[in-house]
Amino acid sequence: MAKSVPDHIIIGAGFTGLVHAFLSLEKGESVLVLEKRDRAGGLIRSVPTEYGIVETAANGILNCWELEALSSKLGLDLLFPDANAKKRYIFSDRKFKRLPLNVFEIIRFAFSALTVPSKPIPGESIYSWGKRVLGDAFLSKILEPALGGIYAGDLDAMSAEFVLGKFLREDVPLWKNFRAYANSRKEKPKLQPGRRGTVSFRGGIGSILGALEARVASQGKIKYKQEILSIKDLRKSYPKAKITLATNLSTTLKILKAEFKEFKGYQGMLDTLPVVSVTRFGKDSILSGKKGFGVLFPKDHKSFSSELGIRARGILFNDFIFSGRTSDGIHSETFIYGGAGDREIASRSEDEIISIVEEDRKKLFPEGEIPLNHYVTVWKDALPVYGPQLFAFNRDLDRVLPPDIRVEGNFRNGIGLKSILERAFEQNGL
Repeated sequence: MAKSVPDHIIIGAGFTGLVHAFLSLEKGESVLVLEKRDRAGGLIRSVPTEYGIVETAANGILNCWELEALSSKLGLDLLFPDANAKKRYIFSDRKFKRLPLNVFEIIRFAFSALTVPSKPIPGESIYSWGKRVLGDAFLSKILEPALGGIYAGDLDAMSAEFVLGKFLREDVPLWKNFRAYANSRKEKPKLQPGRRGTVSFRGGIGSILGALEARVASQGKIKYKQEILSIKDLRKSYPKAKITLATNLSTTLKILKAEFKEFKGYQGMLDTLPVVSVTRFGKDSILSGKKGFGVLFPKDHKSFSSELGIRARGILFNDFIFSGRTSDGIHSETFIYGGAGDREIASRSEDEIISIVEEDRKKLFPEGEIPLNHYVTVWKDALPVYGPQLFAFNRDLDRVLPPDIRVEGNFRNGIGLKSILERAFEQNGL
């Protein structure tokens, strides 16, 4: 039974908050989670429909020993991807290509990876770093769609030091930095052969959120519809509890600047990006006989335009990734929009967004059939902009905050559930 006075208060019941709450309970601490909404989960939900599962955010998580340990403690079995999911495509020259570089571009990249110092220069953007280290072709054909798909950002506005710094610590060529990073992780537990890559759960990625919520609620306490405006107000009721903020970037800044003057200057400087996802169910596949994980669409780094005028950043082929994701004979494709250069789409109506999806699909697959259904999700503040301002904010978080106040989230250690999970285990001494 939870103590009436908790050892640890966590603000936010999304993936980050629930993981930290669970790990705190594992250490024998009493926990209270305060959530602004009337439900847990944050961005992540797995919605069952008559045609198949819809993932409102992440459709999987990169496997790691921390996920294996957490899933085991929660009694969850990991779902591994089908062999077809190994195929990832980039749209180039009106085709879905697994490697859009020609032989000369591959040679240029190999030469750079072997010779050019790869440690980011302070103040260097991802675009400038890519141009210097990888070459123009690799930058535009692979790095831009890859990072644009993950971070939804403008490579000119993204800090190379922030995004790549933990992988590229020495002023040596790329291959040496990657080798050094791999060596630094040798002491971590190894995954068994065949257990690497993107994984999920039978009921979708939301299954782990549901299991975490149930465990935290049974061993600790979760209060919903609790809006926290300042740490000072929280301290009046819980003067001795340690506090973890696990909210989105804008909410975190709002709470912190009410207590710490050092963070007031970041108001208006820390930007976030909208993301729109549309899961489309139909009887045909845009891959037309092929199979794979998904396809990314390179964007011009200034105009954000793409070949054929495709507005989507990428498409996930859900039924080819994990088995059991759709009803028999149904295909599921998730179109991803928004981010830098396309903020406007988040203000469109659901019908307008669906029309954009069908227009994009028609350009790629003119003979496509009529869809069965669409499921639209709009997140107006989904992702932070990983720029120099956010980099400075993170350094100030480490410098200013006392030991009993921590801030966690997708703006701290890198984007993605794996990064959040790895940092949570590290912060909790596991």
